[in-house]
Amino acid sequence: MKKIKIHNINIIEKYISKQILFGLLIVSSILLGIAWFSQIIRLLSYLVNNNLSMWTFLKMTSLLLPNLITIILPISLFAVILFVYNKMISDKELIIMEAIGLNIKRLSKPAIYITIILTMFLYLITLHIGPLYARKYRTFAFDSRNDLSALLIKEGEFNQITTGLTIYVNNSHNNVLSDIFINDQRNPKSIRSILAERGIVTTSKNNITLTLEHGSIQEKLNDKYTMGSFERYTADLGVIATSSKRDLKTSELGNFDLIFAKELGYANDQTYPKYLAELHNRLIQPLYAIIFVLIALIAIFRTPLNKRSENKNTIFAVAAVIGIELLYISLFNLLRVKMNLYPFVYLFTIILIYSLFKMLYKEKSLKIKKERKKNNA
Repeated sequence: MKKIKIHNINIIEKYISKQILFGLLIVSSILLGIAWFSQIIRLLSYLVNNNLSMWTFLKMTSLLLPNLITIILPISLFAVILFVYNKMISDKELIIMEAIGLNIKRLSKPAIYITIILTMFLYLITLHIGPLYARKYRTFAFDSRNDLSALLIKEGEFNQITTGLTIYVNNSHNNVLSDIFINDQRNPKSIRSILAERGIVTTSKNNITLTLEHGSIQEKLNDKYTMGSFERYTADLGVIATSSKRDLKTSELGNFDLIFAKELGYANDQTYPKYLAELHNRLIQPLYAIIFVLIALIAIFRTPLNKRSENKNTIFAVAAVIGIELLYISLFNLLRVKMNLYPFVYLFTIILIYSLFKMLYKEKSLKIKKERKKNNA
């Protein structure tokens, strides 16, 4: 009989886990899709101004996903746990589970285990994947604005690159142009018209050039016209190449780089606290998932069954999560100024998690035994 009871309990735990995981998959996918779509809408002008293909643009915005995941997953798990357990309350499932011997530790075990796994995954993102993708995103954006494709040579239009220089291309893709016409009147004494089948935009340290292939050139020099053909011709577009270097943000740097930011030349004495604050934020942020889930479980289990109100519990939990989130934002803003306060943030986080665990497991939440005693009396 004892083995059967344990087996039944394991089935119940698996049932709760499946409910949470399924809900987490649905809710996080929807929220992540909405957040990603909002980023796409925000960056649409970037797509148009930099003449990017839609596929390239989507690849670029997908680099924002790790940062969005670290924000969305803890919130999604918090919302799903509130929903799943409240649904079990309304369906009287928790009463049955308590009746067969499940206590609060057993009932909350699936949520706690899932939260621990999720927290480890968030640490992987914040400490490794997030900085890597942040650097790729900003590098991609920087190259799009400053590298060769940033000349804004649009297909099917006459593009005035600089004063006296106009270019028309029929097709443009990945810095490769085809069916090119160039009208160069920058020097009034030497006016050139160039036709070419193909061209490649290249750069040097000082300027940007267009290497043309298989074409012809007509030049007006001192009122005399000359014409010839070429297999390869380099045209100076008269555009000064921008610097290929850029300042790295704290979100792009690895953990080692943040610790030794001064030694590596990223920071000075005044800006160094900002770099350490980024590192501490990466170490603390995944713990939001544990804090949020404990708040949700307390809102579910700490209220007696006969007085439990889903709306009041949800409002309490949401208000608590918002308050803690604002508190952490304030603390990390303070860390950017006063670096010596960071031990207080870790101490506060440890005490908060410990207190929430104590509050959750202090006594049985469903209190069915007490209610039965009152009914029998």
